[in-house]
Amino acid sequence: MFTIADVRANLAEDVLIYLVDDENEKAITPAAEARIQEDIRKAVAEVNSYVAQRYTLPLPEIPDVLRDKAMDVVKYKLFSRRGIRPGTADETIRQNYEDALRWLRDLALGKTSLTFSGNSGSDGPAVPQGVLPRIRAARRVFSREKLEDF
Repeated sequence: MFTIADVRANLAEDVLIYLVDDENEKAITPAAEARIQEDIRKAVAEVNSYVAQRYTLPLPEIPDVLRDKAMDVVKYKLFSRRGIRPGTADETIRQNYEDALRWLRDLALGKTSLTFSGNSGSDGPAVPQGVLPRIRAARRVFSREKLEDF
């Protein structure tokens, strides 16, 4: 779902170095890249745990809204390595993470859905696997037997 390049595109280099440079090298070392990759893996697993409740994985494509929510989870995982400081910009990271989890819960419960662009070029909601619409009709008021005497 994500690569280190995706994370670098979403976070300033100095911020990313601060978050993962445990060796104090002032650069993204192979060890730092391994930490980024591990946080990506954890975030993707967390997102997939919600998505898998409604959709068969792997998805045919990753809709932008899901990619954005997953990136919020990745950022939170990275920032939580150093601790989220109340009253700072870190609070935005925490709030975005909580919003992403709320949206993912709604997705798992069927309150929202993913939209894929198919090969036909038209956008439409994806049909969740294993979930069929439930239709229940009311009991018949009139039947042939009840109307027999009329």
